[in-house]
Amino acid sequence: MANRLANELSPYLKQHAHNPVDWYPWGDEALERAKNEGKPIFLSVGYSACHWCHVMERESFDDPDVAQLMNELFISVKVDREERPDLDKIYQTAVQLMTRRSGGWPLTVFLTPDLKPFYGGTYFPPEDRHGMPGFPKVLRSVARTYEEQADEVESMAAEVVEALRSLDEQSGNGDVDREAALAAARQLGMRFDDRYGGLGDAPKFPNTMSLDVMLRAYRRSGDELWLSRVRQSLDAMIDGGIHDHLGGGFHRYATDARWRIPHFEKMLYDNALIGRLLVDVWRVTGDVRYRETCLRLLEYVQREMSADEGGFYATQDADSEGREGAFFVWTAAQLVEVLGPEDGSLAARYYGVDEAGNFEEGTTVLHLTRSISALARQVGATEGALASRLEGIRRKLFDARELRPKPFRDEKIITSWNGMMAGTFAEAGAAFGEPRFVARATEALASLRKTLWSPPSLSRISKDGLRQGRGFLVDYAEVSNAALDLYEASFVDEWAHWAQELAEAALDKFWDEAEGLLYFAEQSDDLVLRSEDNVDTETPSGSSSMLRALMRLDALLQTGPYREVAERVLARRAASAVANPFGYGHLIGVVDQWIHGPCHVLFVGGKSHDRELRALADAARATFVLDRMLTTAGEGEDVSQRLIGEVPTKMGAYVCRNQTCSAPIEDPAVLRRALEEV
Repeated sequence: MANRLANELSPYLKQHAHNPVDWYPWGDEALERAKNEGKPIFLSVGYSACHWCHVMERESFDDPDVAQLMNELFISVKVDREERPDLDKIYQTAVQLMTRRSGGWPLTVFLTPDLKPFYGGTYFPPEDRHGMPGFPKVLRSVARTYEEQADEVESMAAEVVEALRSLDEQSGNGDVDREAALAAARQLGMRFDDRYGGLGDAPKFPNTMSLDVMLRAYRRSGDELWLSRVRQSLDAMIDGGIHDHLGGGFHRYATDARWRIPHFEKMLYDNALIGRLLVDVWRVTGDVRYRETCLRLLEYVQREMSADEGGFYATQDADSEGREGAFFVWTAAQLVEVLGPEDGSLAARYYGVDEAGNFEEGTTVLHLTRSISALARQVGATEGALASRLEGIRRKLFDARELRPKPFRDEKIITSWNGMMAGTFAEAGAAFGEPRFVARATEALASLRKTLWSPPSLSRISKDGLRQGRGFLVDYAEVSNAALDLYEASFVDEWAHWAQELAEAALDKFWDEAEGLLYFAEQSDDLVLRSEDNVDTETPSGSSSMLRALMRLDALLQTGPYREVAERVLARRAASAVANPFGYGHLIGVVDQWIHGPCHVLFVGGKSHDRELRALADAARATFVLDRMLTTAGEGEDVSQRLIGEVPTKMGAYVCRNQTCSAPIEDPAVLRRALEEV
């Protein structure tokens, strides 16, 4: 029989609906029962695309004997981390404090009835294995300790909560100088892998926020080292198995240092962040490879991750047919079967496929072993002819792969992730001169506004026409930034107005005037404490994203409390972020803008100048400019006085920084050069 999770909206929770565990969703019913019966809470947090979540379910939660233990000893609660990132943040941090190890998913936490954590970990095997205790042993031991040492458990749990609270109270007051981005990049550079690119050793994550800091350091200093490190990392990801060479887009992370073997889940947010970095590096270098990779990524999102209503789906699973990566891997024989002997042999050379394989059961994760130019020399072909042939091979392999059983797709519409992806579509469409992508961004934001926005509140999730949960700081922040991205890509005023509405609503719900901080979530009785959201995880922190939106609105409107709020938060956080930038990459960008100020490009002219202004705007959109804000004004409009001190009467683009503006520029090439020198 199905348990209570069968009635939930979350596909992840529904996946556990037929476990013999007496699962509860997080809510009053479970929490009240724990208090009434004096039982500890077993909290399990995961998400639908999580491979090890599926493993623990098969091994433990589907086991009747394990389920009986859970049902006798605990109130068992399942949480989808994508629905409740506030709970995940609190208890993930608690586990890291208790175990002195990095966290992860599935997250396994034991709580007192008043929600204080006292023991936890991540994945537990069904029996003792590789130094990890078996899950049944853990259940019995925790229950016995809770029963026999109640005072000690309560004392330890209180200490953990106090430690969580003290983390939020830490700040690093101090000055930051004009080279803050460069100083942060140097700190990050100490962990750079000069051999394979990226930060650290295996596992390798995209770490786009850290690469953004290095790109910013390059722009500020002119030091080619930082650009070369960004390019090396991106090139390694594009060549590696973390990149889906047939279908486009990127997997979650690589399990090895060389980026060859991924965890195969595809997350909307990873692709939004990588896509935006590809746009920026193309703007800097003009290298067509980054443009083509980004276009294919966006086409993948259009094809695989787009809802009929206009939003974007959340994730695609790592597993299919009961095996991780089954949808994506190949053998040499399969290549020959699809392509024939000659093209099959060529594909094997290009994608690194051999009889031994590099993954399970002799299969291979496709990756590029050599460039097209190198392969062309080896096979005696021209680059153009070989590129055309390889594209035909790619299409055939893609079509053949489409016949395989596909990984599960979580079709939740998550507000912040949709904001991130809509912003990437807007930025890419504007930079590449692709109106279809700007139109897709418009469609996505219009859908969010219709289905998830009831002024003055955003919801967190929608699925199947239903919405659920209050939005968090990061939801308001990412959608506000996306609306500003779309405004700059289209100059449609309604998106700037909505960005302002969202920011005002966020300040009302999350800003603490007395403390000078932005909270992660609205006040709620089901939170053991109300915390900030300062640290980047796989996505930018809610606080840094909100500060970015506020700084952009200040640049656009030059009115309101936006800069004052940003400055109060930055006064507490900037110095410590620059000194210890790991986990603060996105905030470093805001700090750098705070120091140097925005670059405002104002386009002035009436309808008779539409063509000329479009050409100027397209040039600005295709140029890499740190912290730019594009806006328009008609000739003689007073709005222009805020920026240039007078009512302009001449058509052109005015480049303004630090209360100083250029003369009007009428030539797109001249505008690009001016922006490159800002």
